[in-house]
Amino acid sequence: KCADRGVPCDLVTGEERRSANEDGSPSNHVACTVEMSNLAQQYEVAVIDEIQVIKDYQRGWAWTRALLGLQAEEIHVCGEVAAIDLIRELMISTGEEVEVR
Repeated sequence: KCADRGVPCDLVTGEERRSANEDGSPSNHVACTVEMSNLAQQYEVAVIDEIQVIKDYQRGWAWTRALLGLQAEEIHVCGEVAAIDLIRELMISTGEEVEVR
């Protein structure tokens, strides 16, 4: 959808990397699997989907790593209502603001 609107967006997964720019230069927008999120990069906004997976004992590490480690002015999380209390507690313990919509 980004490309359709003229907004280049790179794709990064554990299996592939696709640059939206023909010259291979990084785009201003990146879509990636949570496991591949770049904690060294600074972002204006990050979106973490499927946040309820944070509770999974095998895969939850990746969501925890992203939520606590992404350097973003704002982090938006999407997922099941059942995850709200856990996310709220994590963010309160780090001194972050939480807004639920």
